[in-house]
Amino acid sequence: MQRNIELVGIPTVVITVEPEETLQARPPRALCPRGFVAGHSLGRARDVALQKWILMDALGLLTADPRPGEIVMMDYT
Repeated sequence: MQRNIELVGIPTVVITVEPEETLQARPPRALCPRGFVAGHSLGRARDVALQKWILMDALGLLTADPRPGEIVMMDYT
């Protein structure tokens, strides 16, 4: 799906907590918050500041050139 969206000129970014699995798909842009688990890719429930921080970092990747297969790992502690 992400590849098809990119083909029509809309940049995309994936936020993943499973970098090994995401590498297989080779998305154009990917962010992995270290230490997070499935179902909590944006952090703790109701932690608006943390969730906004992660989303802003992900959106920041949209201005970067696509690098399929590269996953940006970030710490949010």
